[in-house]
Order: sequence, then structure tokens, then C-alpha cells
Amino acid sequence: MPVISLLTDFGLSDPYVGIMKAVITSLCPQARVIDISHDVAPQDVYQAAFMLAAAHGFFPHNSVHAVVVDPGVGSSRRSVAVRTSKAVFVAPDNGVLSLVLDDADNADVFLVNNSDLYLHPVSRTFHGRDVFAPVAARLVCGMKPEMLGPEIALQSLVRLELGPAPHMDASGRLTGTVVYADRFGNLVSNIGRSHLEKHFRDLDAVCVQAGNQVISGLSRCYADAAIGRLLAITGSFDRLEISVNQDSAARVLQMAVGDPVYVFVRPDR
Repeated sequence: MPVISLLTDFGLSDPYVGIMKAVITSLCPQARVIDISHDVAPQDVYQAAFMLAAAHGFFPHNSVHAVVVDPGVGSSRRSVAVRTSKAVFVAPDNGVLSLVLDDADNADVFLVNNSDLYLHPVSRTFHGRDVFAPVAARLVCGMKPEMLGPEIALQSLVRLELGPAPHMDASGRLTGTVVYADRFGNLVSNIGRSHLEKHFRDLDAVCVQAGNQVISGLSRCYADAAIGRLLAITGSFDRLEISVNQDSAARVLQMAVGDPVYVFVRPDR
């Protein structure tokens, strides 16, 4: 059964998600629609880019991913389709595919401008219904991306400014950045397990600094720390996270996306 994923900032209190699913089902009844999330913060392209990068690898081969976090809807911003070796992504060209493209071995990019594939009349405020849903449905039912419009250069796509990659600073600290805060208040950094293993031989001997707090060692699970205590952990995204057992690290530390995180060897080791 062909699979389409949906990732939007529409929420579920309005009919927008249901309308998109109705369009998809009307055009491709055999498609299975899976929601990644519809609770992206409104217009938060950065958050959507992280969610998409975290989720898409768990989908079946040749899935179609439709992303509608689209502050520029109705403007001159482009609609694009990106085909990788594993999937096809349909989205506005606003940087939301940046992290996916960083992980792709190769990619073909197509401008989505074949208006014969749209629902008409096309609203200037709801391309999720009139452009992305019908295009995703046709792709998952077998249409080739070449039918959507001309191929364009990968380098022409808008990329988000994601800040510096994790790096060692002059004092020997691995420096990273908070890139995502989930609904529990866990602060997810861009420091992956691979970065930690590359720079530190003994992960039990490291300290993690977040804000003005220093955490000694990495926990195996949230319950390793007492309730209400800070901990550092390599979480389900395989990245270093700052958490509080049964509380919100974002609230406790007053930290958010973009704030720095540091890892270093304990002074006594």
C-alpha cells in the first residue's frame, strides 16, 4: 500500500488536515496517509525541518512526504518536489527540506508548476489543498516527478541558516546548539552520538553545560535522575538532549532553540 506522510502547522481544531486527506483519498483511494505532526508551531519552518528529518527515515521506501508549513503561501515562492533514493518530498521552497537534503546521497529537484495537476480554482491561502495534496496523491499513485514541471538545480533551493556544526573550541569543549524543544521541554541539540564518540573516549567522564548548569555524565534513561533533577542523555533522535525528569528543561533552564550547549571532560579525569 503506497504511503503519504503529512507534516503541517494546521493543528487539528480546523478542517484543513481533513480536507487535505479527503483530496488525497479522492485521487488515490489506495494511499495510506500517515501524520508526522500537525502541531508544528505556526510558520516555524525550522521546527518542521527538524521533525521531517527525524521522521522520514522510518517510512517505507518510495513514500511521498507532503510538507505544508508555508508562511509564503500565495506569493512568488516556488513549490518543489525532491526525489531521493528513498522517497519523494513535496513542499514549498522555503528551506523546510534543508536537513533532509543534507542527509541525501543524491537528489533530483523538480519545479511543481503543471497546473493541470492542481485543484481549481487555486486558493492563494490554501496550497495544501489545491497544490500539495493533489500532487502528492498523483505521485504516490505512480506519476513520475518529471510530469510536475521542469527539473531545476539542487543548489537553487532555499536553505535555512542552521548555525555552525558541532565543533571543538579552543578550550577543548565540544560546542553545539539546541535545535529542537519537544512538548515535554526536552532540549535536543545538534550534537549527535557520533560527535560524542569521536571526541570523547569515556562518555562517563564528560560534563554537559546548558545555561548556567553543569551536568556530570550521561544518563541511560530519564529515571536515572531524581524527579525534578537535570540530566543529559542521548535520546531517541540519537542526539544529545538536556532533560529534567518529569519536568521541562526548557522551562527550568529558560533555554530555547539557538542556545549553546557544551560538552567537556570533567576536570578530575
